[in-house]
Amino acid sequence: MQKNQNKKYTLFLFDLDGTLLDTAREFHTALNEILDKEKRPHQSFDNVREKVSDGAGALVSLGFDINEQNVDFENKRNDLLKAYEKVYLNSEPFNGVEEVISSFEEKNIDWGIVTNKPRVFSEQIFKSLGWDKKAKLLVCPDDVENLRKPNPATLLLALKRLKYDASSALYVGDNWRDLEAAKNSKITPIFAEYGYVNPENFPSNENGYNIKCIREILSFI
Repeated sequence: MQKNQNKKYTLFLFDLDGTLLDTAREFHTALNEILDKEKRPHQSFDNVREKVSDGAGALVSLGFDINEQNVDFENKRNDLLKAYEKVYLNSEPFNGVEEVISSFEEKNIDWGIVTNKPRVFSEQIFKSLGWDKKAKLLVCPDDVENLRKPNPATLLLALKRLKYDASSALYVGDNWRDLEAAKNSKITPIFAEYGYVNPENFPSNENGYNIKCIREILSFI
């Protein structure tokens, strides 16, 4: 984390996959299941991990070497999500996440999740971890006509619902889309270096801060 961070914040917003929740293993399992069915070679865990934050489409491209223009792309994406549905509730929070949430509770700090993950998955995860009783909100693309980060719509909706000014909030994510969405909504961006991006490919974050572990976020309270 950069030095000379003196400003304190009152609203903490988080991405989900690769930031609060480690979903790489479940996506690895799901992708290799559908690759098996089509007798294609498995993808390594490291290859999958680096693509998880880019979404299911990126994993389809990785496994099948096709892009969104391919006529089979959506079918394979749906197959991947069906396989993922069998295992997605096995994912666990990153080390330190529950400690941070407990600190928020002790200090009466408002926090929430703003994710590109469809509500059909994110809401069940939210409830299974008991976060629905602790967080102020969960915002998904479903809430804004399926607009996804880097579009700032989900973050702007979070600010509106909680009646916070952007200057009081920060947003933690592990992908360039998260940083861009925060910038576009005038929220301070925090890049999670512990997430899924290879260190060689860390995005620029000149307007925000980087953290090496989730516990570092407590210094912003």
